[in-house]
Amino acid sequence: MNAAAYHPSQGLPPGTRLAEFELHGLLGAGGFGMVYRAYDHSLHRTVAIKEYLPGGLADRIGQAVTLRTGADAQRFEEGLRSFMNEARLLAQFDHPALVKVLRVWEQNRTAYMAMPLYQGVTLKEACAQMRTPPPEPWLRKLLWSVLQALELLHRRDTVHRDISPDNIFLQDIGPPVLLDLGAARQALGQEAPQHTAILKVNYAPIEQYADAEGMRQGPWSDVYALAAVVYGCLNQAPPVPASVRVLRDSLRPPAELVQELRSVHGLEYSPALVQALTAGLALDPQRRPCDLAAFGALLQLQPVPGMERFDWRAELGPGWQAARRPTGQVHQDAPTQWQAPLESRTIDTTVPAPAAWPAAVPPSVALRPAPGHWWPRAGVAALILGLLVAVGIVASPGDPPPAKAVPAPARAPAEVGAPAGVTTPPPAPAPMPPAPPAPIEPPTQPAAPPAARRPPSPAVPRALSAEQICPDSNFLTRPMCLFRACQQAPYAAMPVCIENARRLRDNQRPYGP
Repeated sequence: MNAAAYHPSQGLPPGTRLAEFELHGLLGAGGFGMVYRAYDHSLHRTVAIKEYLPGGLADRIGQAVTLRTGADAQRFEEGLRSFMNEARLLAQFDHPALVKVLRVWEQNRTAYMAMPLYQGVTLKEACAQMRTPPPEPWLRKLLWSVLQALELLHRRDTVHRDISPDNIFLQDIGPPVLLDLGAARQALGQEAPQHTAILKVNYAPIEQYADAEGMRQGPWSDVYALAAVVYGCLNQAPPVPASVRVLRDSLRPPAELVQELRSVHGLEYSPALVQALTAGLALDPQRRPCDLAAFGALLQLQPVPGMERFDWRAELGPGWQAARRPTGQVHQDAPTQWQAPLESRTIDTTVPAPAAWPAAVPPSVALRPAPGHWWPRAGVAALILGLLVAVGIVASPGDPPPAKAVPAPARAPAEVGAPAGVTTPPPAPAPMPPAPPAPIEPPTQPAAPPAARRPPSPAVPRALSAEQICPDSNFLTRPMCLFRACQQAPYAAMPVCIENARRLRDNQRPYGP
């Protein structure tokens, strides 16, 4: 094969054979992997195949994946093991609201997992095409499915850690599906797990930013993310990130938001929903519902029969408008996160649906027990800032997010695989501070432009300061902006990027346990 014909951003070409699967095309691509549409010659069915390919660590030569430098070998191998362990964990479950892994294997010096090929759109895409926020009955059906899938994971002592609108998939017909475990962790009771800083800032709770006493992660962490997803649906914009709220909590209370929706759109939302969102979005983990049962009790959630026939478009009614983007568009898959290896063992994967969540939960039950004191906000803010400067959070800021490996919705749906978790939607414009800007694109100087055209832009200077590279950032967002900008060729050789890379290497925390 001609090695020059392949590039990680393009993926493997149609016709490539991977085990018994034949690739038919690229569904999505991202910084951590590829998702392909493929045909299973053994069972005669169409599937989606996800390939582990972290673009920052590896390239492709022919079909084989090769490391860019030997120094990346340990990180690549740990990510590969995590990819395999995540697939093996998901393969043990069989629930209509949780993505199913059909097979996982190693080939071409990397790994692949085969999954069902779903038709539909992500919740993020659906919300972008809603004329009004979704009504409460619609949200309750969504919550019922997602809570059932999460309950299955929590019984396995696994926290999802990556719940977001682009990780909830709305099938054309059928229950919403909670996509992969890009951030799932093992052992809820682990004392000091080593977590990566890859997260989705608008939906991640404050305890995901660091491992610290009194900030242990658990089911309450998924409760925050799920409450943030529902809040974003109502607000029609992502909620204020927890890392910003801990400095200055400008998140509008759910009660005020619901009151505005009543006056502007004539939509009614129950006090139970408002109470559950208010508790679920508490910055202090001690003040949140301790688990899904407590959260469901605050919601007064009732069973929803017939979800296999759920038509989310029809049930939105006039609140839905058809998609405008063309079909057949290739979208990027969200990053596959680094994670600690997950122990594989046979478990009971059936979760009996409760007749109903308890009508009320005493405060001692609704809030998780405190293993330690809640850190003052100033201390948490300092901890977050230190992480940003010393390590560089590989998060999903407010720049245009990598697209999902999902099809166009409405009347011409494309088929979609089950991609990993994807990037964060842009934050709400007010009253929260602006999201971290995307790195500025280096201006280019065209050769011999026509006289009628505007003058060419100046070339990139030989050296720029961090403030010049990221002019719209602040002290909190500049480390992330600089990290992303320094991955681009025009800036990589500049002194500020060389110094930043050296500092990151010196302060790099080890991956894995």
